[in-house]
Amino acid sequence: MLLLVLTALVALTASGSAGGPRHAQVKALFFGDSLIAGTGAIPTRPVQVRTAADRLGWQAVVDARGGTGYTTGGKRGKPYLARLRSDGYLKTPYDVIVLEGGTNDAHHGSLTQLRGAALRTVDYVHRRQPWARIVLVGAFAPPGVPLARYAAVDTVLAEVARARGLQYVSQLPFSAETDPGLLSRDAYHPSDAGYGVLGRHLADALAPAG
Repeated sequence: MLLLVLTALVALTASGSAGGPRHAQVKALFFGDSLIAGTGAIPTRPVQVRTAADRLGWQAVVDARGGTGYTTGGKRGKPYLARLRSDGYLKTPYDVIVLEGGTNDAHHGSLTQLRGAALRTVDYVHRRQPWARIVLVGAFAPPGVPLARYAAVDTVLAEVARARGLQYVSQLPFSAETDPGLLSRDAYHPSDAGYGVLGRHLADALAPAG
C-alpha cells in the first residue's frame, strides 16, 4: 500500500485536566493507515474521517501513515505502538480514540504476532489517556482478494477488543459487498464514494446509543 503521511486537524480546541478533557464538543483522534489518510481519494484527504465526524458533529484529528499496522511499518514507517510513542499526538487529551488497522497486517504483517502487538498498543493508549473511549476498527478487504487472512485479522482484533472491554467495528461486511465502482484506480483503496460509504458505516457504529 502506498506510503503516505497525512496530518489533518479539524477545529483544534482543547483544554485538559488531571481528570481528562473538558470539551464542549466531542474531540476524537482517528489513528490508522492509508484508509484513515484517504489514499485513493482525489485529491488524497481523510474522506472517511470527515464523513463520520460531520455526521456525528465531532472535532476530528487524524494521524495516519500508509503501509503501517500493529505488526508492520511498511517500507519506511513504524508499527502502531512505535508511532504512538514517538509522534506526540497522545500529548493532547481526547474524548474518543479510534484505532483503525489490520489491512496491512493481513497484507504483509505477522498474524502470529498480531494479538500481542494489538494488546500492547491498546494498553499503551489506555495508560496515556485512561478517560478516553477507545474504539477498534478492523481491516478493509477489497473485492477479489483472498479473504482468509483478512478474516483472521478481523477475528483477532475483535478478540482483543473483547478482552479489553472495547467496542469493535468490523469493515469486512462492507469490504465483501463493495461494488468495484466504489474502488479507486488502484483497485485496492476506496474511491471518494467508497470512503463515503465507510464513513457513514463508521458514524453509525460510533453514534451514542439511544
